Parts: sequence; structure tokens; C-alpha cells
Amino acid sequence: MNRINLVFPTIDMERDVLEFKLKFYNHGEKTIFGSYKLDTDRYSYAEWLEIIQNNASVDTANPKFGVSDTLFAVNEENEIVGIINIRYDMTEFYKDSGHIGYSVIPEKRRQGYATEMLKEALKRFEMHELSEVKVVCSADNIPSKKTIIACGGKLNRIIKCEGADKEEYIITV
Repeated sequence: MNRINLVFPTIDMERDVLEFKLKFYNHGEKTIFGSYKLDTDRYSYAEWLEIIQNNASVDTANPKFGVSDTLFAVNEENEIVGIINIRYDMTEFYKDSGHIGYSVIPEKRRQGYATEMLKEALKRFEMHELSEVKVVCSADNIPSKKTIIACGGKLNRIIKCEGADKEEYIITV
């Protein structure tokens, strides 16, 4: 089993984070789920870092999105292998996206990292005294469904979307 640590981004990580982002782009992916706008290229790394730092506090979080933590999954080799956005507030904006969004870099998929990331994220909900966590994935994303189910997810509803359906799972923590 691959062990990861979830770490809050720092300014010192900028070079590694930009390399992390390029791994998705070079694989033809422009969306990095759970990256909280890292993939938009609208912000410099320092600006993005300030946004996610603000989102981590109830005093400075954008009320539209609520309080959240955006963390990198770092493996035993000190390589960033994934990113996860943990949303402690279920705002209207996230009602069909769930409490958690995450991505693993293409070359590290199907190695257990997503499952480890989700398990670590669920521990944080316990600390925030939340007992139910909603996790959403595309209906055709079999690896993500397997990850969610492995972490205790139970299918709650199908969300009809233009183009592709999504599935919402509930995990009791």
C-alpha cells in the first residue's frame, strides 16, 4: 500500500506544484478535480495559495464556497501524487459536487493513492464533527466509484447532467 501525507501547499512548493500541474496538461487533461482553480491559469501560484489559505478559515472563506482545505498528497518519495479539496460546508454551489474533489497524476493512477487520500480526508470530517460526507463522481468513472465504495460509500442518487450523469455517494464517518 502506498502511504501518503496530506500537506497544505507552501510557497516553497511552487516549482513542484507547477510540474504537478503540467503532468495533467501533458496527458491532455485541462481539469484537475479538487485543485480549487489551480487548473484555470487565472492566478499566479502565490495568488492561488492566498485564495486557498483564505478558504481554510471561517473568517476569510468565500461564503459562496464555504470553508475548505486544499491539500497535496505527497508520497514516501516526497513526490506530489495528488490533490484534494475537502469542503466542510455544503453550500448551494457544491450541492451536486459533494464535500470532496480529488485527482491523482496520470502516471500514479490505479496504485491506491486515491483511496489513501479519501481515507485521510474522511478523518478530517470527524474532527469537524460531520457524520455524513457526500462524494460525487461521473457515472462512467469506474476507478473513482471503486475508490468511493472501498471507503464505505453508498449510492445515494443519480444526478442528471448535460452530457453525462454523475453519482452521489454518502460515506458515514
